Amino acid sequence: ESKEIAGYAVLGVLGHGARSTIYAVRDGDGQIYALKRVIKESAEDQRFLEQAISEHKICSELDHQSLRKSLKLIRQRAIIRTSEVLVLMEMVDGPTMEHYKFKSVAEFCRLCRQAALGLNAMHQAGYVHADIKPSNMLVTGPDQVKIIDFGQSCPIGTVKQRIQGTPDYIAPEQVLRKQIVPQTDVFNLGASMYWMLTGKYV
Repeated sequence: ESKEIAGYAVLGVLGHGARSTIYAVRDGDGQIYALKRVIKESAEDQRFLEQAISEHKICSELDHQSLRKSLKLIRQRAIIRTSEVLVLMEMVDGPTMEHYKFKSVAEFCRLCRQAALGLNAMHQAGYVHADIKPSNMLVTGPDQVKIIDFGQSCPIGTVKQRIQGTPDYIAPEQVLRKQIVPQTDVFNLGASMYWMLTGKYV
C-alpha cells in the first residue's frame, strides 16, 4: 500500500467497503483522521464515486456529537473525468454496538438514546440515515455513541431506484421502494435494539 495519499501519511487500514478502503492517516500537524478512498475501475463503479460525494455533502451539513463528521472532499482526475474520490473524516474509535458488552439495561438505554438524538438531528436537517444497524453505531466513551457510514443517507422523501438497506434491519418502505422518511430510521434503530437485547432478528 502507498505510504502517502493526497499528502496524508497512511498509518494503517481501518476497513474495506464497496470499492472503498478506509485508512487511518496523519496530516502535517500530527492530527489523525480517517480517509475513505473510492477508486473507479469500471463504468459500473461510477455510482460508488457518486455515493461518496453524496455522503460527504450530507455529513458536512450535520453537526451533532453523535454523528461522525466529514471534513473534506478530494477529487482525483484522470484527464477530464473523476477517477478517484477521497473523503477526509473524523477519526472514530471504539467497538461497534454489534460487539459491545452492555454493563446494564440502563446503559443500553442511554446509548440508544444518544443514537436517537443523532438521528433526530439528521431529520431536523432534512436527511435520513437509511442504514442504521448495530455495526454502524460505535461506543466511543461513557454514554457516547457515534453513528457512521452515511453511504445510503438521502434527503427525506427520496424514492430509491434499487432496494437498499441491510436485510436484518430493513424497513418495509425500503423493500417496497417507497419514500424514505424519518420513520425508516426509527424502524432500523428499533430492529437494531431488538437484536442487541435478544440476539434475534425482528
